[in-house]
Amino acid sequence: MTRGRIARSAIVGLLAALPFATADEHAESVVLVIQAGRVHTLTGEAIDGGAVIIRDGRIEAVGRDLSIPAGARVIARPTAVVTPGLIDACCTVDPEIPQQASGWPFENWRPSFWQWMARQAAHDADDPDHVCGSACGLPHDAGPLALAAATMSELTWGEQSSEVTPHRLVIDSVNLLSNDFRRLLRGGVTTVYVSADSANVIGGRGTILKTGGPLRERTVRRADAVKATIGGDPSRRGLPNFLPPYYGPPPTFLTRRPTTRMGVEWVFRKAFYDTLRARKGLKIYGADMPPPQALPVLQQVLDGDVPLRIQARMQHDIFTALRLAAEFNLSFALEEATEAYRCLPQLKAAGVPVIFGPLYMDAKGFRGRTDEVRQPRLNTPRQLADAGIEFALTAQELRDEEGLVRQAMFAVQNGLTPEQALRAITATPAGLLGLADEVGVVSPGAAADLVVWSAEPLAATSRPLLVLINGRVVLEEAN
Repeated sequence: MTRGRIARSAIVGLLAALPFATADEHAESVVLVIQAGRVHTLTGEAIDGGAVIIRDGRIEAVGRDLSIPAGARVIARPTAVVTPGLIDACCTVDPEIPQQASGWPFENWRPSFWQWMARQAAHDADDPDHVCGSACGLPHDAGPLALAAATMSELTWGEQSSEVTPHRLVIDSVNLLSNDFRRLLRGGVTTVYVSADSANVIGGRGTILKTGGPLRERTVRRADAVKATIGGDPSRRGLPNFLPPYYGPPPTFLTRRPTTRMGVEWVFRKAFYDTLRARKGLKIYGADMPPPQALPVLQQVLDGDVPLRIQARMQHDIFTALRLAAEFNLSFALEEATEAYRCLPQLKAAGVPVIFGPLYMDAKGFRGRTDEVRQPRLNTPRQLADAGIEFALTAQELRDEEGLVRQAMFAVQNGLTPEQALRAITATPAGLLGLADEVGVVSPGAAADLVVWSAEPLAATSRPLLVLINGRVVLEEAN
């Protein structure tokens, strides 16, 4: 091992022992009591004048007129409101992208381009008469705030050497020290499912993380669901698709991307039929073969041992996802689902849960440059609720004024009840992630992931005063 590698290993080992936020390493051994004006348990009625007792990082008791244990630390916020920590079941966080690759001239193209674009937007704000040109992708007066509420979601961090990469893990691209987690904490989000991006037809496996606390305790589930994408994203995202050359060097993997929805469906079907052939001991052959390492994971998806998610926005893409799932007897959760309001009977009949969002009328960023977001409806969450379809809300890459709690506020403004909206960002996503009764509720035995709000969480002026993860205070704001 070289001297540089030894030094890097030592630094990584040191960082792993450090907390992410302002958390007391021994806080979980202290009994903590939070007293508030109201506690939303998400297991029953809200408790006015309630208290939560926390011991060893878990909730010991919740109710009114509880006996305070001797020596407990008491945090009294008589006008505040307590909820479970919010959960985003389809989050995109700023990825850790290598700045140097194998030397292929386009491998660093997208990061450098978008970094240039952000700098160009800032320059345009200082010089309103300057127009950066159509390549910029932003109006000349957008300024630096055009990207302020979101991560750099256009970047692609998935493995692109194949359209079928379920053996790759998103956790390997996540920087746990990213400031993006601090932004999530400020919005009251304590648990996230970090999804693979949509550049591949069948992408990598997502991961479930806590947004704060000691690094060694942040990973809830290292490898979770496999993400597939039905629609135009596999043809558009990631490194540019090159047509086969008329002359010159032979085609590379950059010539293999599907260029139509027909091609996307072909890659999906062939991957699972190849998996079925391999299971029988038969040889697989032909174009678009999945890598050998992908086959065991695809077999687990077929068996239901590894969850499957399918991103589809438009009605006909949602129908395609349902048809493909029926063909292979697959269970899946539907992501984004912009036009889910057009598929309510089919989704209900198939028992498919929906991770819906983000809400918008005019899509920004990457979605705004597709043809898949032209007919959204802000009342889709209410229609999902009325149809009896299980759903969670997601902000994906959006933060701050468009973050997860704001998504719930938008849904309330368009027909959901506050209780339904709060459940869609707490208890329901916890259930979809297989973490029911562990997070997303305030009940005895659950992890003490809590948010203390200055007012009702879905009120326009409400903000988190305290955020706790596993009983540790990881974020504390002034009153």
